[in-house]
Amino acid sequence: MMKKIILLILCLFPATLFAQSATDFFHMAANYYVNASKKSAQATIREGIQKFPDNQKLKNLAAKIEELPDPEDDQSQQNQQNQDQQDNQDQQDQERQQQQQDQQQKDEMQQKQQQQQQQINREDAQRILDAIAQEEKELQEKLQKKERVGNRQKIEKNW
Repeated sequence: MMKKIILLILCLFPATLFAQSATDFFHMAANYYVNASKKSAQATIREGIQKFPDNQKLKNLAAKIEELPDPEDDQSQQNQQNQDQQDNQDQQDQERQQQQQDQQQKDEMQQKQQQQQQQINREDAQRILDAIAQEEKELQEKLQKKERVGNRQKIEKNW
């Protein structure tokens, strides 16, 4: 876009050197503005007004050029909007990433808690099994003692 503007300025610059009338300045300034070069249009119109200070047509065009928005300002405003949108997008991406990290940490914490609970459950189950095994061992010993005592009594009675 800038290359086109510069090329246009260079093409029309020699014409400004040979501009003889207020109408020539008027048309050149209007042409610059139409081709999105408000600053060049302003410069040309100022030059025309310096050479033809009483020309009302040039003064009216100068006033209209000043009233109209600068296409370059529109571009910078568009660039600012794009930058704002990009900043918002970046912020949303960061928030999403933070939420994902938070969720991942929460999941890891829950998993650790579940593992700890499972370990506690295993330990409890092992203690219960150990207690049952101990009781069974004690019962086996009692039964063996009773059988020995019972066998002795039978043997003694049989004699």
